Amino acid sequence: MEYTWSEDLPETQAFFRLYTSTGWNERRKFTPDQLAAAVASSYYTASVYAGDELVAFGRLISDGVYQCFICDMIVLPAYQGQGLGRRVMERLVGHARSRGIGWLQLTCAKGKRGFYEKLGFSARPDDAPGMELWLS
Repeated sequence: MEYTWSEDLPETQAFFRLYTSTGWNERRKFTPDQLAAAVASSYYTASVYAGDELVAFGRLISDGVYQCFICDMIVLPAYQGQGLGRRVMERLVGHARSRGIGWLQLTCAKGKRGFYEKLGFSARPDDAPGMELWLS
């Protein structure tokens, strides 16, 4: 399968479909416009398309100086296991590194910790949940 990459913001409904595929929206019930507004506030985004379908996405929120938070790291279930998540993460980390950002943080879904550890992230202590990666 050939994929197209974009750093542009995804179309509102395309992102809504991808986001709801995670089950994350079952409790909060964000509207497509609310999610679009959140994504529009990103420091950097990486989108992957199979044809016209948004199949993977990740974004950074940052102060632009020393830290970034990785949000909405999503791969459509039918496309998982093909290396897309790793490639999105490599783009996010590479962008932060190229800007001199030294600290990346994220929270991850249950069972996904190993994925991030393979990319160099380490779990934070129990009294400081989440995961982090120091780039400098």
